[in-house]
Amino acid sequence: MKRKCMILILITSLLLVSCSNYKELNSVSIVVAMGVDYIPKDNQYNMVLQIINPSAIASVTGSIGTPVIALEQKGRTISEAARNITKSVSRSNIYSHVALVVIGEKLAKEKTLNYIFDVFERDSKIRVNIPVVIARNDSVYHVMNNLPALDKLPAKSMVGKIKNTSSLLGENQEIQMRQVISALSSSGREPVINGAILEHETKTSETLDNFSTVKSSYNKIEGLGVIKKGRLVGWLDGGPAKSVQIIDNVIKETNLQIKCSKDEYDSMELTRVKTDTKVKMKGKIPIIHIKVKSIAIIDEVLCNDNFDKANTLKKYEVLSEKAIKQTLDEGIKKAQGYGADIFGFGDKLHLSDPKVFKKYEKNWNDQFQKAKVKIDVDVQINNVGMRKKAYPF
Repeated sequence: MKRKCMILILITSLLLVSCSNYKELNSVSIVVAMGVDYIPKDNQYNMVLQIINPSAIASVTGSIGTPVIALEQKGRTISEAARNITKSVSRSNIYSHVALVVIGEKLAKEKTLNYIFDVFERDSKIRVNIPVVIARNDSVYHVMNNLPALDKLPAKSMVGKIKNTSSLLGENQEIQMRQVISALSSSGREPVINGAILEHETKTSETLDNFSTVKSSYNKIEGLGVIKKGRLVGWLDGGPAKSVQIIDNVIKETNLQIKCSKDEYDSMELTRVKTDTKVKMKGKIPIIHIKVKSIAIIDEVLCNDNFDKANTLKKYEVLSEKAIKQTLDEGIKKAQGYGADIFGFGDKLHLSDPKVFKKYEKNWNDQFQKAKVKIDVDVQINNVGMRKKAYPF
């Protein structure tokens, strides 16, 4: 009997015990995006937090207000700036749902990102598998807090745009904070970070009135920021930006414009793009050999060519191979101009020949600037769409 009583007391105790660190939902604020910039004249960091407004995103009729609330404060460190925000909010901030981090261009240029990302990786409350972007030619606050017409949450909108353009255009890729940290820690690769800008900015960009106009303002993914030794040193746009994704083997599909006359272009869709890269040292010069294979589909014809003929297809295969080679060549030369191996050629040499790479890892970027590159491209057209002959012009 005594034993039964003890068991009953034990079970009752377990049922009555609750979590000591739980928090009620109405006592917390959920942070969905964070922005960090640098103010040189104050030598301080500016922190912007984007917090969900529960009353505005409720599904029931009668929701009021903007879907997010933006708060900002300054501090001598990022941690101090974040804690200073507590003066402006009545609830404790929860950072486990942060979906996006925005870095100011001034911060990326003037302060090393090696220390900026330290606070994110060191703090267990923040995940590092989230996208990071640089606010290009604009303030972090403006780029973050434009209210999009299609999505309620600005952070969700920007993350969706990164995924969309990465899948279809290929000038950007889904770059997460952990990838940037890994590249910053590597001696054989420098990171790249997606840029973001605000288009058609108006006085109503941060209000619900932005929904009520056809030509509303919107944030846009624009270019790749080149990082060298933790600092932003320049930007890649268009073809040179696409070269990073091709060499990284992350292109899902993309598009090529093939000049078919003096003023006209035909369009080709590239799928199944596979790249193999070999790096070796010859003397003190890196020799880089890049092989690209791809399947192509003709998706737009503005010249009167007959794709029913084998020689026409062959002509376009050769033209597309030259176009891809030019894209890669331009991208590599621009990166060499910046003195930043953003393609990870050093990492590839390290994997294939660790002893040789050890000799050059301390000044690998200098070696990369001297590198000689050979590019081989093989494109096969296996589809011309629903028509073989163009409309008569």
